[in-house]
Amino acid sequence: MQTGALIVAAGKSSRMGDFKPMLQLGSISIAQRVINNFRQAGISKVVVVTGYHADVLECHLASNNVVFLRNENYANTHMFDSVRIGLEYLKDKVDTVLSLGRPLVTPVCNGNPGHPILIRSTLIDSILSDDGKSGLKGAVDNCGEPMYYLNVKDPGIIHDADTPEDYAELLRIH
Repeated sequence: MQTGALIVAAGKSSRMGDFKPMLQLGSISIAQRVINNFRQAGISKVVVVTGYHADVLECHLASNNVVFLRNENYANTHMFDSVRIGLEYLKDKVDTVLSLGRPLVTPVCNGNPGHPILIRSTLIDSILSDDGKSGLKGAVDNCGEPMYYLNVKDPGIIHDADTPEDYAELLRIH
């Protein structure tokens, strides 16, 4: 069985004011750290959807044995459109996501849901058929399966790097 992961890195990181995937977190970039975390979790197929600064990011991650897909229309689309590109590619290439036997899993730390959301491949077609008006959350909510909330001890699942303040907090925690 093969497990896949999707990293959406197509946007301009406009709230951050800097290109988020390339920001350093310790000795490596945020994008490299996410890939490393997926690899440590046993995920065999990692797909990165690029757009803004695609050439730079793809060159930076070239040695990480990932699949690159591009959202050429990243400037005029939403994140869910990049998610669609990645899920469309993954849907016939992965078999399972987690051994819990649950089709949808969200990690939760101290009552706060986080990322990554784990989606069984059998739900991809349902998610892809959503109109996307409510983003990935809406598509997941409408896919016909209840979300399972998995309590974890890692507060890293609730942190993001959307703004300079978020990034400063990540650096502080790291």
